[in-house]
Amino acid sequence: MVHYDVQILPRIDFQGRAVAVVVAKAAWTVGEDRVPRPDEAPQPILFADVLVDGEDPVVSPVLMEADTALLKDRTDIIVHGAAYAPDGTPVGAFDVTVAAGSHRRTLRVFGPRTAVWQKPSGKTPTPPLFTDPTPVRKVAIDFRNAYGGPARYRIPNQDEVVEIPCPVNPLGKGYCVQNSPEGLDGLALPQIEAPDALLTPESIVRPLGAPEDLPVAAGFGVYGSSWYPRVAWFGVLPHEVPQVKASVADMLKKMDPVKDEAAIAMMQDYAPPTMAGQFYQAAAPGMSVPLLAGNEPFILKNLTPGGLLGFDLPGRTPQVSLDRGDGPRNVTMALDTVVFLAETGRLILTWRGRLALDGPGDFDRLPAMPRDVRDGSVLEAARLAEGNAPRA
Repeated sequence: MVHYDVQILPRIDFQGRAVAVVVAKAAWTVGEDRVPRPDEAPQPILFADVLVDGEDPVVSPVLMEADTALLKDRTDIIVHGAAYAPDGTPVGAFDVTVAAGSHRRTLRVFGPRTAVWQKPSGKTPTPPLFTDPTPVRKVAIDFRNAYGGPARYRIPNQDEVVEIPCPVNPLGKGYCVQNSPEGLDGLALPQIEAPDALLTPESIVRPLGAPEDLPVAAGFGVYGSSWYPRVAWFGVLPHEVPQVKASVADMLKKMDPVKDEAAIAMMQDYAPPTMAGQFYQAAAPGMSVPLLAGNEPFILKNLTPGGLLGFDLPGRTPQVSLDRGDGPRNVTMALDTVVFLAETGRLILTWRGRLALDGPGDFDRLPAMPRDVRDGSVLEAARLAEGNAPRA
């Protein structure tokens, strides 16, 4: 029997309507027979991010993001683990692949390598050299090994060298904004890249202030919510835009036309950044796909010691109904997050659905609503115990 944790989240949607967001989560373990078997206990729904290491998001990527998203229009595929060289023989570079149904993503993995600054022969800077990658047997598939990290920048006409975090991934390797010994010599290069967008000596130095021109960090994990381009989709909800503009207009009326002339000119045409649904997609670039049915073949290549692992997703969909006092209403649930922990064979699936409410006044009623959750495949009905009532 599949054990679901179910939570009901009171939210205001993009159009300003009150909704109940229903989140259901369950876990399986994939054994040597490559058959997912349900865990005996529910996988708890998260209200805060869980990090790969420790509790400091400045130094650790996210293992599992909080399950509080308002919506997800696509399925996030997230895989944590390590890349293993084919046949266990150390090599300088090899490819790894994750596939779900017809969707496939391949990345190239390198052994450690560095950049070597080259003294210019004239006024034109000379591209650096890249050392050959050291042969490796295993590399962690972790955004700390992808493109990004802090760039070393020597302030012109000064001896001071500062570090500038990469906007697409402050945790990675290879970010460079200056062709100089400080910026390039000994710079660790990314060990995980997209094969069709490899970093080259000619492309490694990038201009400051242009995140849209940077390579995205390649990986299979959770892409940071403050990293570009994901952060560019963050903002106020669309229905809040008029209220924000009205607040700015009120501020302008209180400002001194002479003393605050520059600030007034800047704020007169202010348009607040608006939230887009893409912000809620937490998977790495190329790993958010059209919604999966949940029964697709799932394949990993060179992400386990054996080289190839394949199994079918369980094909289970929770059927959820909520009773608001006028009879049960079905909530359509969509599989929007697939997390696979390759080192332990643990598979975690998350579904999400929404039910329109009459207004925010219904929020106080949500915790007391009767809930029914059934397994959509075998129709194993189980009334949730009152002690396991979803939290608002």
